Amino acid sequence: MLRRASPWLLLVLLVFAGCSRCGDKQGAQGVKTNNPARFLPRGAQAALVVPDLGTFGERLARFQNLKLANFVAQLQNASSAEAYVSSIMRQVGVDLRSRQAMEAAGIDPGRGAGAALLGGSQAFSVLGVKDEKTLRETFSKLARDRLGASQTAEQKVAGGTLVTFTRPGAPQPALGLLFTGDYALLGAGAMVSQLSGYATLPVEKSLVEEPLLNASLKRLPAERDFYAFLPGGTGFLVPAGTTQAVTLAGSLGERAVTLRMDTPWPDTQDSLAALVPQQATDLLGYLPEDSFLLARYRGDPAQLGGVWPYLVGPYVTRAVQESGFDLKGEVLDKLKPGLVAGVSLAPTAQFSAGVPSLDLRRTNPFRFVHLVVVGEGKDPGALASTLEKVPPIAQRFGAEVKPADVGGQRVYLTSYRQGEGAHFASVGDKVVLAAPQSRLEAALPRLKGPAGTSPLAEDLRPALQGPVLGAVLDLRRLADAVKALPSEAWGIGGFAIKATTVRWLDATDDLRAVTLGLSEKEKALQAELTLWLAPH
Repeated sequence: MLRRASPWLLLVLLVFAGCSRCGDKQGAQGVKTNNPARFLPRGAQAALVVPDLGTFGERLARFQNLKLANFVAQLQNASSAEAYVSSIMRQVGVDLRSRQAMEAAGIDPGRGAGAALLGGSQAFSVLGVKDEKTLRETFSKLARDRLGASQTAEQKVAGGTLVTFTRPGAPQPALGLLFTGDYALLGAGAMVSQLSGYATLPVEKSLVEEPLLNASLKRLPAERDFYAFLPGGTGFLVPAGTTQAVTLAGSLGERAVTLRMDTPWPDTQDSLAALVPQQATDLLGYLPEDSFLLARYRGDPAQLGGVWPYLVGPYVTRAVQESGFDLKGEVLDKLKPGLVAGVSLAPTAQFSAGVPSLDLRRTNPFRFVHLVVVGEGKDPGALASTLEKVPPIAQRFGAEVKPADVGGQRVYLTSYRQGEGAHFASVGDKVVLAAPQSRLEAALPRLKGPAGTSPLAEDLRPALQGPVLGAVLDLRRLADAVKALPSEAWGIGGFAIKATTVRWLDATDDLRAVTLGLSEKEKALQAELTLWLAPH
């Protein structure tokens, strides 16, 4: 009887399988190429290319040694992540972590691999071929043992030789393998009959001549372990009407996993000016030392005039516009580049009710986290004048802002239905927004002098120096802050819940930080997301 394939195995098969439009046929000799993207259509909903499957597999195998991977594997009743992945590789029939194992199965990992998602569950993939006979035997065994497709047939088709694997009595093959040149195209079900069309795809209809992809790859770093292309207008992951296309490129390093995005800017170039880097004073030293999340903006705040409505949402935008307050002229135009923000875990946070709601109208975020934002003004007098105009406007947001005196410094204290809001003040040429009030009071004396030591760890500082908008989530500092919470923070049975939480946090010791950066390059928007691993 056919054994039931595990979800992991089916996922691997989907990467190596899947139907849609055919390309124009170009004869029976197939396409001569060294790039698997040559067989992938430009019109696919999504396409993935791995330039060197051996390097990718070997680098990916490193992550099975992480504490977190072993912890998750043990939840699946496996002794370790290595043992769990090895069991999956045995089901697949090829150890995709090993270059030697792939070559022994007939795959040429150095020629790379590719996959195209054509809509719904329709997909096909491309593999480099080292030995056609061996690869055919590999998939014959896989089709027989995992899919019950014991009948094998072969025929010459436009583009090459098609080998099919069919279940007894089935109307169509379960799996098909088309050998063309130095590659094999792999599809499942109805896709099998369409492989010939993609094997003879005209070059101008293939991914190698996609101008948006090629432009993005030139802008992105040359070192990458894989890349993916998502054209606009298909509605798959990229909403129609937002951008022409999105290109993603990933790299797996010894210390970091990085995913980079590049997309042609869909709006006017004036709005992209907000991501042009400017000379900026480093204000990070004014933020609290216990900040686990830090952000810095090195662009010109005045250029955010057309962007801020998208950042704050329609509710706040409407309230500001109805108030007649000129946010750009009164605030953004008066600030210098270099805004910084720090978020800390509130020592009195309570998680007995689970993860808090992100809706500010229902949950006061400052019961769980503390916030400090610091900016530098072009004219101290102009900043003070602007703050005086805020109290009457706050009423439109359902908030109350009252001027007050703290140690001889004029401040503005905010409250709303859920409790304390974000308080603010101008100190010389600096402006600060902080919550709760204790954070504001602690920030005031610091702002009267030079910046102190940055709370950002030395090894993470480059993450806020390169991009125009950068953010750093220090996972170790966050974990330490959670561990320091008293058992009462977890409610009834808090001691046991805290112990479980600490166990999870200990399993993430290998994870150092997550960083995010946004920048502009050659009229395109670029983002970089990196997971940093702790050194051993």
